[in-house]
Amino acid sequence: MKFNASKDTIYRTIVWGSGLLFAGLAVGLAIPVYYEAGLGVSLFFFLLFGISSFFIFWLWFSTIYIVTDNELIIRFGPFKRVIPLASIKKIEKTYQQVASIALSKERYILHYNTYDYTIIAPENIEKFVQVINEKRTQPVELKQ
Repeated sequence: MKFNASKDTIYRTIVWGSGLLFAGLAVGLAIPVYYEAGLGVSLFFFLLFGISSFFIFWLWFSTIYIVTDNELIIRFGPFKRVIPLASIKKIEKTYQQVASIALSKERYILHYNTYDYTIIAPENIEKFVQVINEKRTQPVELKQ
């Protein structure tokens, strides 16, 4: 089952603002730099800012959590993390604002294996945990 990432207003503003800024810089700097520095430098800046903008929007639109029969697959743009469902220990709410796969202030730490963890933010955490628990013999604990 597929779960979309929860996205709140603060992250929406940051991501869209920076993505549009880079896109604008890619287009806006291409012409003035060309007249001053030449075609090579102009293309370099166009590609640098254009690829940065593309990458930011790729992360925004492709962040999903997929629960299969045996695994939790977390997709974040070109990045992919696969966590066996049997290795998940617990899921607890956190207020840490560190860089992570979560695009919302309402975040959860997913503990798995012995010392591993990742920070997630699915849209419906209760349904997310319910689907995981349906596929496991022992239920995962959700601490709010």
